[in-house]
Amino acid sequence: LGLLLWMAFLQHRRSHRMALIDQALPDALELMARSMQAGHAFISALQVAAKESPPPLSHELRSVFEEVNFGISTSQALQALAFRVASEDVRYFVVAVVIQSETGGNLAETLSNLADVLRKRSQMKLKIRAMSSESKASAYIVGSLPFIVFGLLYTMNPGYIGDFFIDERLMVIGLGGLVWMGIGVAIMAKMVSFEI
Repeated sequence: LGLLLWMAFLQHRRSHRMALIDQALPDALELMARSMQAGHAFISALQVAAKESPPPLSHELRSVFEEVNFGISTSQALQALAFRVASEDVRYFVVAVVIQSETGGNLAETLSNLADVLRKRSQMKLKIRAMSSESKASAYIVGSLPFIVFGLLYTMNPGYIGDFFIDERLMVIGLGGLVWMGIGVAIMAKMVSFEI
């Protein structure tokens, strides 16, 4: 139980950190694009974004800047960033920069367009979350109702429900009901989850 609680805590901290990075990334990309339009090189623009961005994104961008200063190529440092930060938005940024450096073109415009796309994607996620909140609440209520009714019946009349823990036939029926309920909860969770 302690190990499961520790893993759940770490997963919660990881998802919170990823959300902070995804939230700050569009502004950092816009800042980098404007720095490059003003004449800075990509690495200088990355340093500016690392100074101005909030943590934890600033730490990650600073790590990329320091790795490049120590002699690692820009593409390798960015790929290491994508490996450390398992975020789709960061992967989009890394792929855009690596492809642009190989093929050439206006990197500042690409970063500005990517920042705009990431902002719209974030807004769409928030809209979907708001629209599906009623369905999620219904799923929680429907999923918890049998356990609430079972607990109330066991509290009011223990002899009536107590046979579930003694009679093997009732145990099999109860397990079958739990399996079907688990399938129903999984289907409801799939119906209210959307990938963008």
